[in-house]
Order: sequence, then structure tokens, then C-alpha cells
Amino acid sequence: VFTSSRMSSFHRHMRTHTSQKLHLCHLCLKTFRTVTLLRNHVNTHTGTRPYKCSDCNMAFVTSGELVRHRRYKHTHEKPFKCSMCTYASVEASKLKRHVRSHTGERPFQCCQCSYASRDTYKLKRHMRTHSGEKPYECHVCHARFTQSGTMKLHTQQKHNENVPKHQCPHCATIIARKSDLRVHIRNLHTYSAAELKCRYCSAVFHERYALIQHQKTHKNEKRFKCEHCSYACKQARHMTAHIRIHTGEKPFTCLSCNKCFRQKQLLKVHFRKYHDASFIPAVYKCPKCDKGFSRWVLY
Repeated sequence: VFTSSRMSSFHRHMRTHTSQKLHLCHLCLKTFRTVTLLRNHVNTHTGTRPYKCSDCNMAFVTSGELVRHRRYKHTHEKPFKCSMCTYASVEASKLKRHVRSHTGERPFQCCQCSYASRDTYKLKRHMRTHSGEKPYECHVCHARFTQSGTMKLHTQQKHNENVPKHQCPHCATIIARKSDLRVHIRNLHTYSAAELKCRYCSAVFHERYALIQHQKTHKNEKRFKCEHCSYACKQARHMTAHIRIHTGEKPFTCLSCNKCFRQKQLLKVHFRKYHDASFIPAVYKCPKCDKGFSRWVLY
């Protein structure tokens, strides 16, 4: 519930609930909800950067960009803290995404299959498996990739002689840019006064790299064991779904036909297939006989 002591703040907040955009950019005709958003946008056209950092010579279009820069580069302040673990973040959006790792919430649903993600970035990356889009291009041989990480790995393996090497003094990591190496050392090898707890056991560390290496030892560990059968799994949400096989519980009900499902994902797939008139299923054609199939399976 939003409350404010100032009427101007209240009116500004209410505009977030409407599609009304009264403020027009005279350069590109794009419209905005508030004068501030318009002013920031016009600055991107003119190159004006009114918000200057007091610790270095950087300047920014918006005050929010300046605050984020100072936290990342100078103060290292992380004001957004998780209430369920020691995680803290510079940005509220990153904390919101992190909290979903505790709750298991995956609100971003693929419209073509049952995949769901905790954040829009991973969903966007997944959608490329359907569209075939490859936005990342190797600057040496012009090969294209769906993910930036895959492209970087390709460059390191195929064009190693063209890539500058900066070895981390604390681990085996080799990084192309010095600035990335500094970020790597700060994030992974800097001593942390706060305890960094393993999410799988009671172990505690004061360096993020040591914590990550330790947690890898739990990677293939199936900690969640079914009390009714020999099934075991790595994640609690998978066990919750499995237990319903034994209990017969089907908590997700279709509002159109009252059919029930054990998993939310199965309900979504069912609804799209049988009740969504706008849904057009993907068809995968055999390259030899042109017969169509609903799933792509490699043998």
C-alpha cells in the first residue's frame, strides 16, 4: 500500500497505474509519464550529463545512475538486504530476484513451452532456443552465438593468440581485461567481515571464492529424500512436486474445466493447449519427410 505525506508524490505514484503519457520528446516523439523522465530522456539526445561523481570524473544522465555508480565503484554500500540469509545488493531489483531463490517463485513463463524463470534475462536467453536468434558475434571469425558467455569461451579457445591474458593471483582464472580482473578480485577474493554461510550445510567462510568452491562439493548431492520411496533430488521444490505422487494431491485447478494438476507448470501447459484461443503451438518438421511434431527430440 503506497502512502505519502505530499500530494505531489501521491499524484506521481498514481500515474504509474495509468497508461497516460502526456510529456512528449520534441526530438523523437516518444512520450513519458513525468517531466523528470522526459528530461532524463532528452539528456540522452543532447549528451548532457548533469550528475557528476564527487570521487572521480564520471558524469551521468540521471541521479539514479550516479547513486548506482558510487555504490559499485566507491562506497561498496549494499543497502538492500535479504531477510532470509546474508545476501545484500546494490540494487533492489537484484534483491527481488535473489529472494526468488528462497521462495522458488518463477514468474516469467515461456509462451511456447513449460519453461519458467526467476528473471526476465534468463527467459529472454531461453526464448532464443525457439527463435534461433544469435545476437553475439565473434569479432575475429564472425561466428554467432546465443549467449555472451559462449562467445567468450569460443574466443578464448579458438582465437587464444588474439586475446590479452591477465592471470588472477589468487586462482586459476584468466581474464581478458584488467578492469574485469579488478572486479573479479574485489567480488571473489576480498575478505568479508560478515560470515558467508553455505546454503547446503553449516560451513562458514569469509571469502566468496572459498564459499563457491565449497558449495561445488554439494553440486551432485541429493539432499532431499522421499520418505515413501527411494527417490532423492537436489532441490526442495522437486521433492514437493514428487510427494504429490504419493499423496494424490493436485492443488492447481483449471478455472475453465476444473481439471486438477500436481504442478503449476502442467496447469499452464494444459490451459494454453485447450482453453487459450490465441495459442499457436510450435510445430517441428522432420527435414526428410515434412511430418510435423510438437516436440523437438534428438536421437
